[in-house]
Amino acid sequence: MIMFRSVLVLTCLTAFAITPAHARQDDDALPAEEPLVFPGELILLPADVQDAAQTEAQQEGAAEGDDGDVLPSDANPVEDAYTRAQLAHAAGDWETARIYAETAGSAGHDDAAVMAGLLALDGWTEAAEPEAQAVRWFQRAAEDQHPVALYHLGLIARDSDTDHGLGSARSWFRQSAEAGHVAGMIAYADVLEKSGVPQDIAQSRIWTERAAQLGSQEAMYQLARLHDLGRGGEQDLVSARHWYEQAGGLGHPESAFEAGMMWALGQGGESDDVNARRWLRLSAETGYAPAQGQLGLMLYQGRGGPENIDEAVHWVRLGSLAGDPEAQFIYAYALARGDTGERDIEAAYGWVLRAATDAEGLPLENPVRDRFQAALEGDLPLATQIQIQEAVAAER
Repeated sequence: MIMFRSVLVLTCLTAFAITPAHARQDDDALPAEEPLVFPGELILLPADVQDAAQTEAQQEGAAEGDDGDVLPSDANPVEDAYTRAQLAHAAGDWETARIYAETAGSAGHDDAAVMAGLLALDGWTEAAEPEAQAVRWFQRAAEDQHPVALYHLGLIARDSDTDHGLGSARSWFRQSAEAGHVAGMIAYADVLEKSGVPQDIAQSRIWTERAAQLGSQEAMYQLARLHDLGRGGEQDLVSARHWYEQAGGLGHPESAFEAGMMWALGQGGESDDVNARRWLRLSAETGYAPAQGQLGLMLYQGRGGPENIDEAVHWVRLGSLAGDPEAQFIYAYALARGDTGERDIEAAYGWVLRAATDAEGLPLENPVRDRFQAALEGDLPLATQIQIQEAVAAER
């Protein structure tokens, strides 16, 4: 994910201020893929069958399969096999799920073929090359334009080290998007944006908005980002704030953070510290380190509510431990002032050194932090400084 807004946390050694910083122009539109899980859109059991599976022993009048599964009495054999596959999958019986999914998939059931492909990717296959086996299952369903199969073929074409003869990931993602798959829309929009072609970037915004309108919080975030940076059209901070709020309200941490910062900075609408603090808290409570630092800053300042030093220290400490440099800077300041219970100049010096680099170890320019570091060094013996510097360097 990309964090666009940042702040200089200290304007001097006795006051805090929120100020805008450079917005990073980063083309990475999508996060790394999450671990593969069985997609909810393939869980197609009728409600009565699901209820029967959950209370099997109490059901009356249901036909019981040889392996104990509860099945509708009038289902055809292929549907029976797919139903059994889903029930086994829901129970965590992957091997049984594989057998029934492959049985139904071989008989032309597209959803079952996709399930078999997903199980193969997870290693539940007798084939020597699981990924190649998964490709074969997905291709069966893709012949009928199955959106999930098309999407996973795109993922394999994009990410695999093996050439499966799939060609361009862009084509698979486009077909998946056109078939209505939200994840396919997001992936296709990502490919379009990264192409660098202006017309493609404009199309990227269109596809991202379609996915956002269908309720995807990731698409909402990406759409907000495109409006925020002016990618694929005019910069529109009002729309950016709107979509950050939509995604943030659904639990997207970065979006809630960006919404909070826009309220704090008066971007895309009026400035309001109460709303800023509310959005930052939503993000901070998910564990998002930059929001923890900025929430702590607002609590220190008494912006958007009463000043609360103890709670401020709590949040900046969490953000510091999670690696956010601005939280680390504020935490160093708190330690130096004694807001943590007692003054600890040595600990403060360690945290201000950590605040000098970002998560990738690249140096951050901040004259205020540099002055603070110099002030701390004036209170520490050189030997102590060197010892702390070596300890911090060893952590990287």
